[in-house]
Formats: sequence, structure tokens, C-alpha cells
Amino acid sequence: MKKTGVEFEFCPLCGAAGGPPVPVFRRPLHACPACELLWVPRSCHLSSAGQQARYRNHQNSLTNSEYVRRFEILIAAWEALPGVGAKHASPPRRVLDFGCGPGDPPVLVELLRRRGCDALGYDPFFAPQADRSRPFDAVFAVETFEHFCGGVADVAEAVKCVRPGGHLVASTLFHSGPSAAADWWYARDPTHVCFYSRRTMEWIADHFALRLVACDDKNLCIFAK
Repeated sequence: MKKTGVEFEFCPLCGAAGGPPVPVFRRPLHACPACELLWVPRSCHLSSAGQQARYRNHQNSLTNSEYVRRFEILIAAWEALPGVGAKHASPPRRVLDFGCGPGDPPVLVELLRRRGCDALGYDPFFAPQADRSRPFDAVFAVETFEHFCGGVADVAEAVKCVRPGGHLVASTLFHSGPSAAADWWYARDPTHVCFYSRRTMEWIADHFALRLVACDDKNLCIFAK
């Protein structure tokens, strides 16, 4: 789509026409005036092989105390919700780590299992065979939304894994507007292609008939289905 000689794109989340691109670390970044998503066009995404190679370089393990602490904060936020309860519930809560990355098991899966959850990880590169045929009590998408190359279709994949009455726990660093993105370190990672605000998360809640039950306006949203 072109207007007055400037290339525009349609938002991969809500479908609205985006504004002209802003250069961010050698990549164009479009902004949606409707849902406030910021996104990198598909033509500038890494190949699947390039993405996978990048993810294999992540140093994520149980020995990384800061990495573990971030997960524990998210688990505690979920467990504090009405009706969720503390650890070691009976029967065990079924939980999915959506976009778990490499690891046997991945760190979040191990932490959830230690709390008595029936947890497993799904990842299109590292655990594509995970059984998602039955919905889960909770789906954690931690540092995952920013990697969604498929826009609304990828969000839908996560949402459909949640049972009615269950929760989707999404953690991704919120942007503060397109004008600030040019110098934003979070946009420097070549595998980060979508960036969200509270308004974006509200659009997701409305579109998928979810309730936004928690949002810290920084990097955490919890949806109820």
C-alpha cells in the first residue's frame, strides 16, 4: 500500500493502516494508530534458521538467579489471582509455557513443576510436538509476544490454549510511543518484531473476548478467559 510516495503497511494485529515507518536500528518500524502496536514488516524479519540460531545463544538456566526471579514474580502474580490458589493444588493445575525456548526442561516449566503444577513447554522451534489438544488452566507467554511474526494469528494460538475460566499471563516490555522507539534498546534485538502498549493489550482483550484482570503498564498483563 502506498500513499503520496510513502510505503505504508497494514497492522498485523488489528488490520488498520499504519503510519510511515520510523528507522530503528536499520529496520523500519510502523505504528498502528488504532491499537498502538509497533511492528517490523515481514520483509525485515530474520529467517527461521536465523531466529533459531539467535535463541540458542540465550543463556537461560536455573543458575541465572535474575532470570529465575523474573519467573517467580510472574508465577506469584498469577497465584495471587482470585480462584487460582497457592502451590500444590489438587488436582494439579495444568500450565503451558508458550514459547518456552530450549531446555530440558525449560526453566519456567521446572519452576512450575516444583510448585506442583502439571506443566509443559511448547515452542515452534524447540518443542513443536507438545500436546496442546486439551486447554490449560494457565498459559504463560514470557518474552514471547515480541517475537510473534504472525500477528493476530500467533496471539490466537496462545489464547486457544487457555480453558474457559483460565488465564493467559503475558510478559513483554511495553513501548512508550513510536517517537521513543528509535533509541529503545528492546527494539535492537532482530528477533523482536512486535511491540505493545496497554492500549494494544486492551485491544487483544476486546478482540478475543478476554478480561484484562491485571496490567502493570510496564511489562505484565494477565487475561482471564
